Amino acid sequence: MYAILAEHASDADVLASITRRRLAAPITIKKKGYDGCGNLRAKGARDIRAWINAGVLRFIICHDADGRSPESIRELVAREIIKPAGVSESCCIAVPVQEIESWLIADETAIQSIANAPGFKGHGHPESLAQPKEWLKAQLRAAKVQPRYVPDLVNERVAGVLRLDVLERKCPSFRNFVAQLDRWRQSPAS
Repeated sequence: MYAILAEHASDADVLASITRRRLAAPITIKKKGYDGCGNLRAKGARDIRAWINAGVLRFIICHDADGRSPESIRELVAREIIKPAGVSESCCIAVPVQEIESWLIADETAIQSIANAPGFKGHGHPESLAQPKEWLKAQLRAAKVQPRYVPDLVNERVAGVLRLDVLERKCPSFRNFVAQLDRWRQSPAS
């Protein structure tokens, strides 16, 4: 059993979809969004300890970079969540640069098909965008996409059709995340 702790519920939904696809195995995933990084860091260790008692074996913690280096965020997550929870080998840290929407933007065909935005061009270097979620909203608004883009309603569906090889090519932070998942695929949780 796996658990995903993320800043927002839609981030957890995206990661659950990607994780199931990447591990290519039937797995149970518990998810929790914390309505922000502060709550994630304040409550994450407590929730991991509770999930360990409920039989969860692997944890994915997602914390946006938000303008900081991914390495500094990984260190922050390790210090404030993983170490207090007493788990290290069973954790994977996902640090999207800047936000998880940068991963979605990387695959224009996924956005085109799910958001009904045939003219959406995507972005060659989505991690260079300061505010990917706002950029995506503006692009889809300019394309007059209806209904409007709402991350909680659209992101998980986009994640279900993402071309993971495209994300690996365009987003170093995604490449790092799937490398961690691949280690789990090679040594399944017992």
